[in-house]
Amino acid sequence: MKFAVIGNPIDKSLSPQLHEILYERLNILNCSFEKIHLENDQLDDFFNNDFGLFNGINVTIPFKSRVVKFLDAIDNEAKILNNVNCISKSNNMICGFNTDKYGFDMLLNENGIVIEGNSCVVLGAGSSAKTVVKCLIDKGIGRIIIKNRSIDNAYNLQNFAHTLGFNNIELFNSNHASYDIAINTTPIGMYKEDSDNFFDIPIHDHTVLIDLIYTSKETLFLKKFDKCSKKINGLDMFIFQALKSIEIWRETNYNLDSQIESLRKQLENIKC
Repeated sequence: MKFAVIGNPIDKSLSPQLHEILYERLNILNCSFEKIHLENDQLDDFFNNDFGLFNGINVTIPFKSRVVKFLDAIDNEAKILNNVNCISKSNNMICGFNTDKYGFDMLLNENGIVIEGNSCVVLGAGSSAKTVVKCLIDKGIGRIIIKNRSIDNAYNLQNFAHTLGFNNIELFNSNHASYDIAINTTPIGMYKEDSDNFFDIPIHDHTVLIDLIYTSKETLFLKKFDKCSKKINGLDMFIFQALKSIEIWRETNYNLDSQIESLRKQLENIKC
């Protein structure tokens, strides 16, 4: 079976290494996984020609919403988010799923993060932020603050929360006090030239920091706040969204609970 992830940029992705590890742990034979860089104008050509070569694909930025038009069916979570990161073929149909939300939910569970009733600042307003906001609302978050460079995109994310019946969501301003949880959903910090100025937010010692970036144990965001005692990168989300994708593609459930810690260590040793 042949799988891939499409995106732009894609060079930092560790998906091929992760899938190779998971195939070995799950005793899945004769599977391959590759990463494919697509320019914005190459998406249609990929689905019209190259997609047929694969049994399933993952999708990353900036294509998670744009791939919806190629699908015959979409699961309920992906439909609400208008955001697909996993595509499978089943009964001659092309089906879309969102496994990112499952991955983020598992990250929270694995690290014992309490959401209900707390306040959270979400940095970014793209597809990943939308997924995070939906998960936070589902888990009973008390208050959400959005910080984003594009005000229009921030308003769009706020309006999305309103459609879910959640109204205690506002845009960041300098008068805000500190938060219980701060989550970076942006790619800021993945490249050497990135500055941490965007992360200038009020933080206290007990604020839980989460960065969806998984390619570094100490990301730019996490390094900025030395005083915080609980700092989590996106590795758990990365592992669990991939595992869920494999379950969808192979129509089989797997249990790696006892191996998660060794998986983390194995991936942390891989240099990107």
